[in-house]
Amino acid sequence: MYNMWPPTEEQIKDIASTGLNQSKDKNVKVLVYWENDPNLMIFDPIIFAPTNGKWKYINRKYTTNDRSIEVIIGKID
Repeated sequence: MYNMWPPTEEQIKDIASTGLNQSKDKNVKVLVYWENDPNLMIFDPIIFAPTNGKWKYINRKYTTNDRSIEVIIGKID
């Protein structure tokens, strides 16, 4: 289910929903690596591989009521 790159918009929204449910913070930021394990979420990532070259990332930000989540999905770590 989670092995085809790029992820669908529905899959990205699933990650966003799960991230919001796992955190009590008002503004959430979560990073996942799709081909490694998209169920492993890294909250508030500080450093990750550069987005140029062979590394590919998808960034989405969603806002709901008084909370927001930024989802960063890397193809592979």
